[in-house]
Amino acid sequence: WFDDFDPFPDFLRKWVNSNELSTQLQLIFQPNNEHRMIFGKLGALVYYWLFGELNFTFLHWLGFGFTLGTLSIFIVVFRQQKIDWEYLIPLLFFLFQLQYHMTSLWAITALQHLPVIFFVSLTCYLLSKQQFGWAVLTGFCANFAMSNGIFVWPAGMVILFVQGRYKLLLTWLVAGMVAVFLYFKGMQMQNNESSFGYFLQHPHQTFFGFFTFIGGLFDFFPDRSTLQRSVLPTIGGMGMIAVLVVALVQVWKLFRERTLARQEALLFLLGVSTYLLANASIIAFLRPRFGYFVMIVSNYKIYPALFLMVIYGFYLVLNRQQTKKTHFKVALAVGIGIWGLSLLHYWPTINERRKTLLAAAFNQEHNGFGLGFIPNTPAAQYIDSLMKFNVQRGIYHYPTTLAPVIQSLQTPTSLPIQPQLEYQADGLLIREETYSFTTEMNGALYISLKSNRRQYLFKLEPTLYTGRNWLKRYATGTTLLIPYATVEPGTYQMQFVLVRDGKPQSTHYQPLEWKKKA
Repeated sequence: WFDDFDPFPDFLRKWVNSNELSTQLQLIFQPNNEHRMIFGKLGALVYYWLFGELNFTFLHWLGFGFTLGTLSIFIVVFRQQKIDWEYLIPLLFFLFQLQYHMTSLWAITALQHLPVIFFVSLTCYLLSKQQFGWAVLTGFCANFAMSNGIFVWPAGMVILFVQGRYKLLLTWLVAGMVAVFLYFKGMQMQNNESSFGYFLQHPHQTFFGFFTFIGGLFDFFPDRSTLQRSVLPTIGGMGMIAVLVVALVQVWKLFRERTLARQEALLFLLGVSTYLLANASIIAFLRPRFGYFVMIVSNYKIYPALFLMVIYGFYLVLNRQQTKKTHFKVALAVGIGIWGLSLLHYWPTINERRKTLLAAAFNQEHNGFGLGFIPNTPAAQYIDSLMKFNVQRGIYHYPTTLAPVIQSLQTPTSLPIQPQLEYQADGLLIREETYSFTTEMNGALYISLKSNRRQYLFKLEPTLYTGRNWLKRYATGTTLLIPYATVEPGTYQMQFVLVRDGKPQSTHYQPLEWKKKA
């Protein structure tokens, strides 16, 4: 979907068509937008070598494996401090919630953010254990996982400085300079210099954006306006920074007493928190020009989750047993609250997006568009040729989940729906006011447009609730806007398919003459 095409199917196409080792190595390190997808490409390549296919589900699970690796590092750090297992339960609620679903369920982001977090955590752990050589190696891995991996170097500098290992600090600095140079060598930057001008005009967005980003897990209402969504994360981010500062005051006392260098867990947490603060700062500086909503976009919310884990970790390590119990209860309450509200508000989003993408995959397979870009554009034609190559070679297989929906069109019946059509300036608007949202995995309302040449399939989207009940997600009704450029002009038979209890039922509606404009 969109950015997935370059690092996965296109990478495999170029790999298959290349017989030179130097070219293949170049493909692995070739930039994709602002990042290098080394671990994602290697994962896709290993699966292709083993099974001859490109499997996006495997790539998602691979990203999840890096998440488990990160959790394992935190557990090892805290268990080495003799912290009881029960105190680690909040970590699970902080980390395994649904707010960063656009990382865990989108291959390109899963294999950027999740590996970089793992390798940063591993590097900080190794440095805290004075395993400098291995830390340099994993530092390079973090550096090349994605662009914000370069902040592993300042994180390591903090640890080495506190340890008083100044010669190794100089070596670390040189290694970091080399790694950063190699990472950006030959890479085309996306006009990031314009962010400075935007910052001068809107400095308040960077200031507040930093806290909004840090407190991203308090974004419990993802379909409200950006302003409404940002209030709780901004307040939450300020609170999280305040709590961190209180912990760092205690850490500073240990540093002045010259006892901090021996506190391995605190060194680890200092390194990871340095990375997270640097990352939040650069995001708050570079990204507001794309829209303030980027501060709370799902792709980034793994970082606030890690930030909560780090803050909680400081309080576990720094405080006495009785105080730990209080912090545990607070952390558990916060973690369960975040987990529960995230499940309530984000699971419907995930499920609806899944069904929308399945319909888009049908259109991509049969009409040459759907999984990215406007039909008949150079970008759409590139994706069409790319996917046809991978399908013809047996490298990729389209999902067949909606096959029963297509089959039901052969046996139409009567359905209790009342669709309304409205020709607007930019497309055909379809409304169905009686549709009730369902939490079923496959429950949905689809529309099929079929001519002698083409068949299109679209999913209608449930109407979002905009009333005062913040716990309610959807209102009655469903809508869909089909842009005129999406469908080839011609005469179509319009049919609707309603899926309930896993059973699709279709109905004829009317013939439709499709034109390029209203």
